[in-house]
Amino acid sequence: KRHALAIFLSCAPWAKESSGMASSRVARPASLLASAGCAAAAAGWLAPGFLAPGTQSTATAGPALRRQLSLTSSGDAAVSPPAAAATTPAGMQVGSAIASMSCAGLLVAAAAGVQRQRRGTSFQTAAAESGTAAEAPPKPKKVRITAFDSVRFFLIAYIVCGHFIGFAKATPFAFKAITQINVVVGAFFALSGYVAAYTTTENAEREPSAKLLSTPKPLWILQRVFGYYPLHILICLLFAPMFLYPDVVFNGWPTAIWHGVLALTMTQAWFPMHAEVWNAPTWFLSALTFATAVLPFALPVLARQTKPQLRRTFGLLFLIGLVPKLGYCYDHKAWGLLEGAMAPRAMPNLAIFNTQRFNPFYATIEVLLGAAACRLVMLDGAEGEEKAPKVSALSTALPIAGMIGVILLRATGVLQLSDMLTRALIFMPLFLSFLMSAHRASVLPKVTDPICKILSSKLLVTLGNLAFPIFIVHGPLGQLFYKKIIATKLFGGPLHTVLGPWFFYAYLAIVVVAAWVVQKTFLMNKSVGSFSKDIVGKLAAKL
Repeated sequence: KRHALAIFLSCAPWAKESSGMASSRVARPASLLASAGCAAAAAGWLAPGFLAPGTQSTATAGPALRRQLSLTSSGDAAVSPPAAAATTPAGMQVGSAIASMSCAGLLVAAAAGVQRQRRGTSFQTAAAESGTAAEAPPKPKKVRITAFDSVRFFLIAYIVCGHFIGFAKATPFAFKAITQINVVVGAFFALSGYVAAYTTTENAEREPSAKLLSTPKPLWILQRVFGYYPLHILICLLFAPMFLYPDVVFNGWPTAIWHGVLALTMTQAWFPMHAEVWNAPTWFLSALTFATAVLPFALPVLARQTKPQLRRTFGLLFLIGLVPKLGYCYDHKAWGLLEGAMAPRAMPNLAIFNTQRFNPFYATIEVLLGAAACRLVMLDGAEGEEKAPKVSALSTALPIAGMIGVILLRATGVLQLSDMLTRALIFMPLFLSFLMSAHRASVLPKVTDPICKILSSKLLVTLGNLAFPIFIVHGPLGQLFYKKIIATKLFGGPLHTVLGPWFFYAYLAIVVVAAWVVQKTFLMNKSVGSFSKDIVGKLAAKL
């Protein structure tokens, strides 16, 4: 009562700097705070002639102010402000500094009073008696979307087959259908951005996570890069003799050493004609590393955007990525080329095409597209945003059918569209649509989507966890068995000629087994993890 009287006096007409109180946000706590808030509101209503126009009420204050006015007490979660509040009549605006400070003082004092009187008091009963409190909806919890792990396996399985299907004596249709790697690889970049946004921004809030903001950017970048760099270094060193031998034979030691430097520092993607030196598929890691360095700067910006702003950002990124591909196709009349099935010498301009494929700038665009798509889903139902659209089995099935259909139509020649344009215009939008639908279906209280349930099966998730080691080892093993200068020295010739085309399937099995061994002995090794963590800490301290 003393607190209520204090705020009443401070807001009354006889106060020298009176500004009144048009409304009082009464939060959940006990009846003392509710009574004091009503008294403060009454003070404003009793002094209409003294209300200062042009000031902002706590009922219309921004989310940051309302969070500051939320109370916390030992053992309780933060008390959220009610969804509904009293509104001011015409001509009544809320106060300036003195009344606002008295409100804050009242809230703090009331909180202390509640702490003393909380025994035997029901917060819910008090809120019901005040008639002005409303329970804020709980913030959705993050769950691990295991379906994404399985997606990684299917993507890497397609890419591994595409790299070496030529040694399996496949039919022309199968060859064209499985070699569209340039189209599919963009999905890996988009998925990387999607997961990064999901793990570093808040659900149902336009905020980045506290950890993202508090972690120094060099440390944040290094922690993620060292998630894959140690294994990359290990494979480079283990297969270094195999990588160096043909390089020295055809190019000499200076060039071979330079190629080794590019591979070990993961900078090869910046060199379009030499992006596939040593372990050829790891150009992807080179491009991803640059995109990772951009993320700690970009993610907070995306996290604070509303859905309309995110859609505009998405559209802008889409256009930035599309225009160079249009330029390539226009200048070289490459509109209908199936580049993945063509020999490099048949390309109209291999350097320009490789720039579209490998350059880290274009990879970053696709990573950011994935992050923006994720934020659109994470804001479902947030304050001021629309609710999540209803999802059904078709929400995930149709994008998958579309992606498969596009690849098959191009293989049959029905759809004649360049790899680069197919990737930007059709495949990537369909893939992002699938990710968003799978995300929405996976965070429901009960997952009913049949595709998400299949993708979340234990077997597929286990295979998905092998996606990264499969990616790392499949290139060197393929060179070992199929690269003519190497295989001839070791086996008398490439194994598809020595043993037959059937060896392709043995190769796939060997890759999976090797990936499992690497996973168990290296990636899951605690000593390796501890060593990497120490290196990251030392490097970050110097940056």
